Amino acid sequence: MQYAEGQVGRVFVVRIDDGEDFLDSMQRFVAEKGIQSGSVTFLGALMSGRMVTGPEEPVIPPTPHFVMFEGGWEVFGVGTIYPGEGGPHIHYHASVGRAGHALTGCLREKATTYLIVEAVIIEFTGLLGRREFDERTQMNLPVLGSREGPAEEQAKETGQTAPPEEEKKPEPEPKDELPDGLADIIRDLTRR
Repeated sequence: MQYAEGQVGRVFVVRIDDGEDFLDSMQRFVAEKGIQSGSVTFLGALMSGRMVTGPEEPVIPPTPHFVMFEGGWEVFGVGTIYPGEGGPHIHYHASVGRAGHALTGCLREKATTYLIVEAVIIEFTGLLGRREFDERTQMNLPVLGSREGPAEEQAKETGQTAPPEEEKKPEPEPKDELPDGLADIIRDLTRR
């Protein structure tokens, strides 16, 4: 576990209109306002988009399973903002729904607004956090605290040495709790 502490800075309410790319509009806004760290909550509707709805197989590093949606879907979601290579990086997760169908996942690459999307951005100040590429997972993950981590950082401030980290025990593999191969059927359906 890692953590960082900061304060709330500015708060923005943003409206993204019909036909605008939600992801591109938010990225430009965050960069223009110089927001380095923060959170985003949003709701509205998307005409079309692309999202990762989990891995193809539950292995590390994962291969993302992409799903396209189109035709006017309701949306709500959250995101985090951290400095990354090339400027602020926004990571979104959302649920979209239409006519009794729903998808949940990581919005990526494309998300065209239908009617309107309303977003609230809360800026964090004084927060030591950034997004860095992780070799093991092959993903850009948040790194919180200094490069040494919160325990080492605190030890430097107090002049004490940090206790050695405890060895982590591997977690047991989760078991499918769905009866009679239902988990396999669901996995097969989501691969299409």
